[in-house]
Amino acid sequence: MTTIEDNQKTRVRHIALCDYALVTLVFSLHSRYTMWLVADRRLSYGANIPPIDDAVKILNLETTDGVGLLAYAGLGATSQGTQPSEWMKGVLRGRGGLTFEQALGVLSSAANRELPRHLIGFPKGASRSHSIISPAFIRGVGARLYSIDTVIENRKTYHRYTSHQHIDRPGSPCLRLAAGGTGAGHLNKIARQDVRWRRDLLGLLNAHDHGKISDYLIADRLAKISYETHQAVPATVGPRCIVVWRRRQDMRQPTSGGGHQFYTGTDRDKISDAIPTITNGIDIQSIAGIFMDHFMEKISEHGMKLTDSELDTAKLNRLLAKLPSEPDEKLR
Repeated sequence: MTTIEDNQKTRVRHIALCDYALVTLVFSLHSRYTMWLVADRRLSYGANIPPIDDAVKILNLETTDGVGLLAYAGLGATSQGTQPSEWMKGVLRGRGGLTFEQALGVLSSAANRELPRHLIGFPKGASRSHSIISPAFIRGVGARLYSIDTVIENRKTYHRYTSHQHIDRPGSPCLRLAAGGTGAGHLNKIARQDVRWRRDLLGLLNAHDHGKISDYLIADRLAKISYETHQAVPATVGPRCIVVWRRRQDMRQPTSGGGHQFYTGTDRDKISDAIPTITNGIDIQSIAGIFMDHFMEKISEHGMKLTDSELDTAKLNRLLAKLPSEPDEKLR
């Protein structure tokens, strides 16, 4: 198991793991041009309540200088049902003009204040910890990997915000593969037993960078890895997952910014809902949701021949005006 420390000076040949036993699976990968992240959807409530496999443990974040993904292992939802992905969206909403690292700094401070009182309520024997893993691309720098960790141990709270690089010099390469959660131990075991496993994955990413294979071939492979991890660790890693991919913004060749796909087992779901998204402080998911709901309402009234004039712009403006626009750091 690789220990995560600030200014780490060791080269990593296997998967970089968070050094706590967490409940869930998060697995991220970087190539030269794309980042990939898979997270399972399980919410566990203890031995007496069946788990639920409908969580969305990912936030898509774009800032003035970069693009990245945030996924987490640990707290799946508060006692009031708030998922941390929605909370993270609220923390970063309305905060335009930040760099990617500044945005993570804001989130780190909020996590240090808000998470401990929820982690303290974990069942006896459970790891009272929460880890956010964030692969990113920063303009002029390239691939970066960050984490935000909050741990309660012996009634003390430990918190850290880390950039993971092979050596401590600024601009040095980041770790290309990272995993967190109880499923991370399974992936680390595979990587150590089969040296080709990691190499083959990175080879697929390289072939994808050169246009030889599609986005969905990589996504299907990551969904398969998630499902195999569920089979190995069925109590804490669920059978459903979400795969998200994003491209670096300074690519020379024109291409889409990325996409995402929901899976049940290794099968693609027919519908992949929107995931929480903050773009320069703007809550894109909520805005798009209002437009989509209104569009579907009008289609049911007018059919597929709906015209722009049949949209109720006054109603849309009223609904948009009701959306919160200020940050909310409270984790309820």
